[in-house]
Amino acid sequence: MVTFMTQRVVLAGVLVTVAVSAMLTDLSAAGKSSKVLVTTTIADSQNGSSLRVASDTQGAYVTTFNRKQEAVSSSINRYQDGTDWMLTTYYSVNQTPSNRTVFFDLSEPATPGNPVPPITMGNGQAHLIAKCHLVSVDMYTLSPGASADCPGSFRFQVPDGSWYRLSFQPDNFPNVNRLRVTCISADSAGCKVWTITPASSVVTGTDSNVKSRNKLLLLDGNTEAILADFGDYYLSFSITVAR
Repeated sequence: MVTFMTQRVVLAGVLVTVAVSAMLTDLSAAGKSSKVLVTTTIADSQNGSSLRVASDTQGAYVTTFNRKQEAVSSSINRYQDGTDWMLTTYYSVNQTPSNRTVFFDLSEPATPGNPVPPITMGNGQAHLIAKCHLVSVDMYTLSPGASADCPGSFRFQVPDGSWYRLSFQPDNFPNVNRLRVTCISADSAGCKVWTITPASSVVTGTDSNVKSRNKLLLLDGNTEAILADFGDYYLSFSITVAR
């Protein structure tokens, strides 16, 4: 197995784990977001098969700070037109890796003749996001059992320092699938536990897990401009988010 990040940075000082935040704050200005810290759990297997996007086997992801800087960020951000979930495993200030990563398996292309991917499988620093506000979905207003399909992306870095993005935005790439956000349970403040799974019904091979079809793109690490299209890949994943 090829590992994205061949070296990890040891965090200096004391690493402080932040508990799940209690309540949303009011929006301070148009377009600004309020941030609630959540616990993100990425499943490694399901229905007897390994998942194509999985954890680093170190348990749930929570927001952690090192010397007042976010080393890992797991949150729901609320905007005037909806909410986004996001998980980032690197320092937001300078993209220095934390001690957490995400596992990606790109061993199943969905399009023939794809360019050779940068890796087949491995762990790397990553930024995962479900942009539900783009389709005016507030994750808190979903009732238990209700779902919404949200655009988003899974961004990750490979050993040579290059950045790639798996797109979940069919508005840009018509063949790809969105992320399905489903409310599992609620309290007086609204939905409090969600799952994020493929918005798809595709099953391939002997693996009974539903797979999402997503576009793999090489990015300019500074501008986020798309440098190359590596075709589509099938991904299976099951992510649980809890506030």
